[in-house]
Amino acid sequence: MFPMIFNKEIRKPIMKLLVVGAGSIGRRHIKNLLRLAENRDMGLSVVEPDDVIRKRVCGERGLAGYEDMSAAFGGDAFDAAFICTPNHLHVPQAKEAVKHGCHVFVEKPLALDWRQAETLAPLLRERNRFLMGGCNLWFHPGVRTLANALAERLIGLPLYCRARFAHYLPNWRPGWDYRRSYSAQKSQGGGILLDAVHEPDYLCRLFGGVSKVWGSLCRIGDLEIDVEDTANYVLWHGGAFFSEVHVDFLRRDKARGCEVVGTHGTLVWQSEGKNPERVSVRRFDARSGEWTVLHQDEAYDLNAQYVDEMDYFLRCVEDGAEPMNGLEETLHVLKVLDGVRASSDCGRIQTIR
Repeated sequence: MFPMIFNKEIRKPIMKLLVVGAGSIGRRHIKNLLRLAENRDMGLSVVEPDDVIRKRVCGERGLAGYEDMSAAFGGDAFDAAFICTPNHLHVPQAKEAVKHGCHVFVEKPLALDWRQAETLAPLLRERNRFLMGGCNLWFHPGVRTLANALAERLIGLPLYCRARFAHYLPNWRPGWDYRRSYSAQKSQGGGILLDAVHEPDYLCRLFGGVSKVWGSLCRIGDLEIDVEDTANYVLWHGGAFFSEVHVDFLRRDKARGCEVVGTHGTLVWQSEGKNPERVSVRRFDARSGEWTVLHQDEAYDLNAQYVDEMDYFLRCVEDGAEPMNGLEETLHVLKVLDGVRASSDCGRIQTIR
């Protein structure tokens, strides 16, 4: 009998990935990529300049490790690179990866300002590669539930919203001196404004681009940092609709959420705590005068959103499909944050062009 060659499963060629930076977020992505590799034919390598960290991370998982990107690209070719380093290194490292033929996933924020990020555009076009900015919160059940409720017009026409995020900086990375982190240092792109880029990112995704901003940045706590620890700002999404945002490094209990007020009711997302996180989304119906629960989870695993984010990006690489939160969208959010900083400096509303 002839072999049934036409029924054989055709395996896709191995997908080769490079994680640049094995700090807190880099290690999270490495762990999640290895988990996703169980159902994919892919290989993973790591760039980490710290010998101790590199040997520990790579040794524990049997991964190839490199001291720098030049060594990595000198010995191999990769389909995609994950840039998980301090903020000020994102753009130059993303450029190097694209030059070597990689699609790139860049952790938030993409750059220190939009002008720096914009320099990636001609290179991405020239090499026919794509970029995705980190946006794990879009895969969070709180934000997804808000998005679905708004799409279904459950509160009528949205009028305004208030978003907040507060988390004590020394508690962000247990076992690590917060004063040494990029978050605490101006030279590395620190400060709560850039660190909390998730808020304007999901607000723009929910309500559209921003036409003007007003903001105030300050340092009111006793943390040993040279950047702002608190930011308050207002975003106008095109027309009359506006969102108010408060973010800080100071609150001892981690809290995140958003309230959206509409013509027929209110949506309230609340997330409290960390590992596990308590998540709820409720809706007030003005016509019935009743509250209903749209989503409830008393022990949400915050890593789930990162797994979904990685899976989404890998599917884009496999299919050659442009991901959401590409360069144009990330540039807009950076322009918004630059506008907030300029408004804080001069005290006036800034137009986003």
